[in-house]
Amino acid sequence: MSNRVDGESVRLRTSAERETLGAATSYARANGLGTPAEAAYLEALPVARREILRRFVRGLLRGRPAGVPDARFVEPADPTVPDEPTPLEGLGADELRSLVDPLSERCHRLALLPFSASETVLVAPIAARHGYDRFRFSGPMRRWSPELAGRDGASRELEHPVDLVPLLEREGAFSDGEQAERIRLEVAESVANLALARLARPVHARDVETAADADGSILEAVASGVPAADPATAFERIVTDGHPFHPSGKIRRGMNAADGLAYAPEFTDRIDLRFVAVDREYALETRAEAIEDGQLTDRLYTTFEGLEGALERAIPADRASEEYAVVPVHPLQYHRTVPERYADGIEDGRVVPIPDYTTPATPQLNLRTVVPYATNRTAEGPLPHLKLAIPVQTTNVVRTLSPHAVSNGPQVTDVVRAIEQREDLEQLGLLAEPAAACYYPPGGPHPEGEAFDDARHLSGLLRQNPASHPLVPKDGVPVVASSLVADAPTTGRPLVCRVIERYGDRTGAPTTREAALSFLERYADVVVPEQLALLSEYGVALESHLQNSLIVFEDAEPVATLVRDLGGIRVHRDRLAERGLSLEPYPDSDLEADDAADCYRKLHYALFQNHLAELVATVADEFAIDERNCWELLAERCERAFDAIRAEGRVPEDRLERDERALFAASTTHKALTAMRLRGKRHEYVTSEVANPLSAHGRERIDP
Repeated sequence: MSNRVDGESVRLRTSAERETLGAATSYARANGLGTPAEAAYLEALPVARREILRRFVRGLLRGRPAGVPDARFVEPADPTVPDEPTPLEGLGADELRSLVDPLSERCHRLALLPFSASETVLVAPIAARHGYDRFRFSGPMRRWSPELAGRDGASRELEHPVDLVPLLEREGAFSDGEQAERIRLEVAESVANLALARLARPVHARDVETAADADGSILEAVASGVPAADPATAFERIVTDGHPFHPSGKIRRGMNAADGLAYAPEFTDRIDLRFVAVDREYALETRAEAIEDGQLTDRLYTTFEGLEGALERAIPADRASEEYAVVPVHPLQYHRTVPERYADGIEDGRVVPIPDYTTPATPQLNLRTVVPYATNRTAEGPLPHLKLAIPVQTTNVVRTLSPHAVSNGPQVTDVVRAIEQREDLEQLGLLAEPAAACYYPPGGPHPEGEAFDDARHLSGLLRQNPASHPLVPKDGVPVVASSLVADAPTTGRPLVCRVIERYGDRTGAPTTREAALSFLERYADVVVPEQLALLSEYGVALESHLQNSLIVFEDAEPVATLVRDLGGIRVHRDRLAERGLSLEPYPDSDLEADDAADCYRKLHYALFQNHLAELVATVADEFAIDERNCWELLAERCERAFDAIRAEGRVPEDRLERDERALFAASTTHKALTAMRLRGKRHEYVTSEVANPLSAHGRERIDP
C-alpha cells in the first residue's frame, strides 16, 4: 500500500519501515509535527533511503570488497568507456549521455560499478572527490542493464539500499547467504531508524530557538536549550544520523522503535539508571592507583545518596552490604537481560537487583554511556559519566562491556596520569576511567563461551566528566566533534558553519572564507600536535574519532581537545617502556600494538580519516573553499608538530623519520567498514588503500 505525501507516493518497502511507523506517528503527534501525524515520517523516508544508499555505495567504492569488481570512472563531458568485460561493453557513449543528461549540474564524473553476474552497472553521479578518496554524490543512483536498455529506458533509479543486496550476493560478495540476509535487514533498519531520528530535528530546533540569545551564539543556544544532564551532553543529542561511513550505521539491533523513543538521546534527555549488586567473590573490581577515591562501589555511594541504604534493603537478611560490589545497569539490561541470564545467581544471592532505587541520566551518542542528573547528589563537582553494558548491536558489535575494558581502563588511566605529571599538555586532555567492575566467577572467565558473556553483560565503568578537566575554562564548553558536522537544529546547515561565522566576527576576518581557513588552523593547533607527540614519545595512539573527541570552545574559539574511551587506544610497549612506564593488559586485549604500524593505523584512521576529513570536507563544501588548501594547511601544521618534537631531542631521529613517512605517505590504510560487514567480520579488520591528502600526491586527487 502506498501513501501520498505532497503529491508523491511513498510506499513502506520493508518490515522495518512498517514496524517503525507506529512509533514515528506517536512521536510526531506528541510533538506537533504535522497532520496527518504519520506524514513527517513518510516525508523523511526517501531522504533516509538515499543517505543510507550513499553510505553503502561510498563504502563499496572506497573499500573495494572481495568479490566486487573495481569501479570505473568517466567524465560526463566525455562519457566514453574503454574496452571492458560485460556488462560495461554494452554501455557506450550514447547510453552514458542518456544517463548524464538528467543528472545534477554538479556531477563531475560518474562511477560505474559493474555487477557481471546480474549484467548490471550501478551508475553513481559524483559531485566531488574529497580527501582519502571520499566521494560526495550529486544525484540519484541508477541501475543500467542491457535488458532495461531494450525496454522502456536505459536505466532505473535505485531507490533503496536493500536493492543492492541481491546484486552483491550474486557477485559472491558476502561470506554466505545468512550474512547477505543479515545485511539486508541491517540496511533496512538503518533507513527506518534514520527517518525516525530525523523527526527529532524540529523538536530540537524549537528548544534552541527558545534559548537563543540576542548575539546569536549557537553553542550557548544548544548548550542551554536542548534538555540534558549537563551542557556538553546537549550536543550529543543533536547528532541524529549515526556513523558517517557505515551502511549499517543507524542500526540498534535489540531495540525496537518504541525502545528507541524511550532510550535514544535524540528523543529523550533522561532514562532511569538502575543498579545491581554482585557478591564480591563473583566480582572483578578495578581502580586506578593514581586516583585515591576508592572502588566503583564507594564512588557510587558517594555520588548517589540513598543507594547504599537501598542495597541493604535488597540483599538477603543474613548478608552485609560490604560483601557486595554495585554495578550501574542500563534499564534495558536490568529488565531484560539480568533476570534471565543471572536467574541462578539471583536465586542464591550472588546477584541482587536493587528494585527501589533509580536516578535520571541522559544517554550519550553510543547509547550506553550516560550522564547522571544532579539530583540526590552528595558528591562535589560535576558528576562522573557511567559506561554501561547494553544488549544492543550498533554498527558491527553488541555494545556490552568486557572484562578487558574493566581491567584496562584504570590501568591506562594510571599511565595517562603519569604522562600528564611529566609533560605540560596544554591542549590535549585524556578523560580518566578510574574505576570499574563486572560479574566475574572465581578464576575468571575465558574470552569465549557463556561465562565470558556473563561477565560482559553485567559490568560498568566510571569516566571523568569533561567539565571537571583543568583544560575546560570556566566559561568554556566541551562539544563532541560529531555535532560539528551534524546539522544545527535551527538552520539545517552543519553546526560548524555557525561556529565559524561567530569565530569570524570575533576575530575580524574580512571574509567567511578566511574565517573558515583561520578556524581550521586553530582547530588543528588544539587537536593534532600533542597527539602526534604522544605517539612518537610514548607509543600511545588515541582513538580520537568524531565521537570520542570533545573540542573545548571558548566563545567559538577552539582552545583544547579532550579524548575519551581509553579502552580503544593502542600502546607500543617498547616506546612506553623507554619512558619507564608499563601496562599489564587483560589477556587477549587489543590494547598492545604488534608494531608501530598498528599504532599508525589507529591514530591516522581515527584522527585524520574519520575526524579531520569529515570536518574539512564539510567546511570546504559549505564555504566554497578549495579543499586542497585545507589539507596543505593541515600538512604544514603536522610538519611543525614534528619539528617541535625533534627540537625537544627526546625521540630518536630514525623513529621520528619513520613516523613522519607513515603520516605523509602517498597512500594510507583505510578501515573498510563496508567490506568488513559484508564478510561478517567484527574485530578482524579489512583494509584498503586510499590516497593520503597530507601528501602532495593525495591532494592532486581532490577536486578543486
